[in-house]
Amino acid sequence: MNKKAILNELNISISNKEKDNDYINKLNRTKDKVKYLRFIKGYTQAESAKIIGITKRQVQRIEKNLKMSS
Repeated sequence: MNKKAILNELNISISNKEKDNDYINKLNRTKDKVKYLRFIKGYTQAESAKIIGITKRQVQRIEKNLKMSS
């Protein structure tokens, strides 16, 4: 099964910026916002940064820390 098929089965749209923005506003930590947008929804670093309101470099640093902590 590919990613799109799995997401369709779970009834999750790949990128609905309005709904995604509403959801990330409910998250407290920036790290959680990055995880959601990058790994679950598949946004690019630049797109994620713009939605969250941080720089692309900050997204890169958060991802680096996530990889180091796993």
